[in-house]
Amino acid sequence: MTASPNLHELRRRSTREALRQAALASFARKGFSNVTVTELAREAGVTERTFFRHFGSKEAVLFQDYETQVEWLAEALSRRPESEAIFDAVLAAVTSFPHDFEVVRQAASARMELISAERIAAHLRVVQASFAAVITRFVAERYAGTPQIDLLAEVAGATLAAALVTAVESWGRNGCAGDLNDITQTCVNLVRSGLAPLA
Repeated sequence: MTASPNLHELRRRSTREALRQAALASFARKGFSNVTVTELAREAGVTERTFFRHFGSKEAVLFQDYETQVEWLAEALSRRPESEAIFDAVLAAVTSFPHDFEVVRQAASARMELISAERIAAHLRVVQASFAAVITRFVAERYAGTPQIDLLAEVAGATLAAALVTAVESWGRNGCAGDLNDITQTCVNLVRSGLAPLA
């Protein structure tokens, strides 16, 4: 009985990965705008309906690395010790994600090469809002009862989400050079310092 959900989850991940691989290969071969969802589904051996169960759009394939991290982040934050500072908790949660850096690198490279800056910006706003919501909830629950906690939590969530998204996109723009965890830590520490290097 307990093996069934695990098998289902493995199949779901396998299908999602097959779709992602088919999409990245097709985008590279034909160009992003020349590939349809119908073609992607056919190449992965699934229906269009199955494609849309995994990805809301073609563009969503290129942002899968973020979506997977958002799901992980809430769970990872819930396991951080109560005494840990927010900045440390967020960094520890993010760096505990079992990154497949090849997936992250492919997605970052494909975003830069295949879709316009405007489309990237539109999707990143959605991604950033998702990260912000998770962090906001975490801060609000951790410091429940603090005066103006709703406002404080929203500011913390929005600011830290911006730092996390900026880290990955900067890494991608620079050809995925350098250590992503180090870049993430630099971005979060810049916020922690009150933007001191810019003062």
